Amino acid sequence: MQRSFFRRSALLAQQTAAALEGPLAARSAPLLQRMDRSMSSVPIPPPACMLRPLEVPMRYLFGPGPSNVPPRILAAGSRPIIGHMHPEMYEIMNDIKRGIQYAFQTENNMTIAMSGSGHAAMECAVFNTVESGESVPVAINGIWGERVAEIAERMGANVHRMVKTPGGYFTNNEITQAIEKHKPVLFFLTHGESSAGLCHPIDGIGDICRKHNCLFLVDTVASLGAAPIFMDKQNIDIQYTGSQKALNAPPGTAPISFNDRACHKMFNRKTKPVSY
Repeated sequence: MQRSFFRRSALLAQQTAAALEGPLAARSAPLLQRMDRSMSSVPIPPPACMLRPLEVPMRYLFGPGPSNVPPRILAAGSRPIIGHMHPEMYEIMNDIKRGIQYAFQTENNMTIAMSGSGHAAMECAVFNTVESGESVPVAINGIWGERVAEIAERMGANVHRMVKTPGGYFTNNEITQAIEKHKPVLFFLTHGESSAGLCHPIDGIGDICRKHNCLFLVDTVASLGAAPIFMDKQNIDIQYTGSQKALNAPPGTAPISFNDRACHKMFNRKTKPVSY
């Protein structure tokens, strides 16, 4: 197939040259020769998989994610691409922001859709609000708490692991004791711990953090849209999720929101975040 493509290209070039007359033909001949040489000298042929259309089987997805995407969302993805500076894009971004605010049940102005996975939002939350040497208790009852602890340690935070067996939950009294002991700048909890099948109780924890001047960071990647959570009402300072879980959207977008307390911590830090 590759050889026939090159033969057709060469023939087309010859026919084009023959159709041109006079000075134009003289000027065009070298260009046509260069085109022919460049097209016939490709050393690596296209792989066979690129010469056939993409086929994706229909599967019913019942895990924590990715999830099946409704036809109207798939159709939205087929709309034309526009530039990031076009006025229509600003309107779309504002609509997306309002949609995230509704899903999170928040009025936070600092509410955005990050380009990336839920893990990107996880790193964004920690890197922007925590500085090296600061105290951070992390509730670990599955893999996501362990991952946040690892991220915080790598950027120099003083991490205090609060560990339960996978699926176990932390009482508000245990959380209060840890915060009183370690005097942290941030406390992390996973609302939907997909590795253990747990939806953790949230009520009252934001009040505890607020009382001790500690930011409350909540991972809702596997739970937003599947279990009730109210960011403002439950005094959550930072919340993030992923598009490919219960929101039934394609992966690659990570909604995240920071309230005024979290923004004040970010914009008054002494050092730059370790990640851009």
